[in-house]
Amino acid sequence: MKFYRNAIILVVIVALLAGAYVLVRTNKANRMPAETKQYDKLTDFISTDIESVTLKNKSGTFVIVKKDDDWALSEPSDIRYDSSVLSSIVVNSASIVGDKVIEENAEDLSIYGLDDPAIVTVKSKDGTSVTLEIGNLTPTGGGYYAKLQGKNKVYMISNYNGDKLLSGKNEIRTKQLFDIAADDIKKFGMNRKGQNIFIAEKTDDTWSMAEPIKGSLNETSFYTMLDTLVNTRVVKFVDDEPEDLSVYGLDKPAYELIFSTEATGEMKLQMGLELKEDYAIYAKLDGSDEVFTIDVSQFSFLDKPLKEIVGIFAYIVNIQEVKEIDLTMDGKTTHMELDVFLDEEGNMDNDKDKFYVNGIDASGKDENGKQPFRKFYQALIGISVDEIDLEGDPSGRQAEITIDYTLKDGKMKVEYIPKDEHFYYVVRNGEYSGVLVKRKNKGEFGVDGMKEAYDTMMKFLDEQQKQQ
Repeated sequence: MKFYRNAIILVVIVALLAGAYVLVRTNKANRMPAETKQYDKLTDFISTDIESVTLKNKSGTFVIVKKDDDWALSEPSDIRYDSSVLSSIVVNSASIVGDKVIEENAEDLSIYGLDDPAIVTVKSKDGTSVTLEIGNLTPTGGGYYAKLQGKNKVYMISNYNGDKLLSGKNEIRTKQLFDIAADDIKKFGMNRKGQNIFIAEKTDDTWSMAEPIKGSLNETSFYTMLDTLVNTRVVKFVDDEPEDLSVYGLDKPAYELIFSTEATGEMKLQMGLELKEDYAIYAKLDGSDEVFTIDVSQFSFLDKPLKEIVGIFAYIVNIQEVKEIDLTMDGKTTHMELDVFLDEEGNMDNDKDKFYVNGIDASGKDENGKQPFRKFYQALIGISVDEIDLEGDPSGRQAEITIDYTLKDGKMKVEYIPKDEHFYYVVRNGEYSGVLVKRKNKGEFGVDGMKEAYDTMMKFLDEQQKQQ
C-alpha cells in the first residue's frame, strides 16, 4: 500500500515538471518575434555623393548645394543661412527609413496630409534623384506620414527626420544676428525710453564718451556691452510682416542700442516688451519690421545708470605721457617734473625713472622699497567719480584744487571746484565734465586719499633732506 502511494506521488511530480517545462517553452516562444522586422529605405545615398537637396514647403522653396567645403543655400539668395543646419538636413536626407507601413495602397491621401505634401528632392552627382512627400504628424506625434512621389504606399518616418526635412526659412536662417566683431564697431550708444543715455566713439583704437559728457569710459562695463551686442542670437523668429508693432512694444522701443561700422553704417537694435517667464524680449532692427526675440538676461546693462558707464576716474593719464605737474591746493603750488625711462623698444624700468618735486630729487624709495612719489601720482589720477550732474554749473566759482599737467602731446588742466559741502565739480581745460567727486571721506580713491599721499611724499622728502 505504501509502495503504490509513493508511486502515485512520483507520477504527479513528474507530470508537474513536464507541465512547467512546456509552459516555459511556450512563454519563451511567445516572447520571440516571429520574424525580423524589415525597414524600407526611402532614400539611400552617401551624403558626400549628394549634389543638391531641394525642400518645398509652406515656407517656400530652398535649394541646398555644395559650395567649397560647406553646404550653402543657392535659392533663395537673400537669406543669411546657418551652414551647420544645411549640413544636418543633407545628412538626414541621405538615408530616410520607413519605420512602419501605414497603408499599402492609400486611396485617400488627404487623411495623411499627403494630398498637399511638403516635397523633398535628393539629387545625386550621378544624376539619380528621389523625391519624397511628407504629410502630417501621426496622431501620437511619434512620426510623420510620408511616401515616395508617384507611389501610394504610406509610411511613417521618425519625427526627427521629418522635422529636418520640413525645415523652412526660420529653421535654415542663422540665428546669429550680426556678422561683425567688437573691433569693427566705431560708434556705440544707448537710448532708453526715447532718451539718449550716452554715445561713445572710437578714435585710433581708443574709446571715449562723446555724449552727454566727454571723457573716459568704465572699460569693464563698456566692453561687456560691445561683446554682448556682437554675440546677440535670435531665440525665436516671431513675425516677418507685423501689422501692429505696438503688440510687441516696438512702436516705441523701450531700449535702442546704436552702433556703426565701416561696412554697415549706423544700425539700431530696438527692444520692446519683455517676456519675463521666457527671459526674452521682443526686438527688431531699425528699418526692418521683422520681429524676433532675444535673450534679455544677456543685456543686464540696459538699466545701468550713466555713472556706471563713464570712466571711474575724474582724470587719468599714463605716467609715461606726463612731463610736468603743477598742483595748487591749500594756497600753495607744488611743481613736479617726471622723466620716465623707456628703452628703445618702449619698455619701462622703474629703477631708472627720475622724479623731482620743487627741484628736489623725489626718485628715492622708503624703508619698504616703495617710491612715495609714485604712490602720490597713483592717488592723484585715482580720484574716482561719484555722481553725474549734467545740469551743474560751476561758472563763477573758484577752484579749491588745480592740477596742471604738461603732457608730451599737450596740456590738461583739471580743477576741483566746490559745488556744496559734499561735492566738487570736475572741470577739464575750462569745460565742465558733468561729473562730481566727493570732497571728504573717499579714502584711497578720493581727494582725501590724494592729500594723504601728498603729505606722505612731502614728509619723506623732508626727512631725505635732513639726512643729506
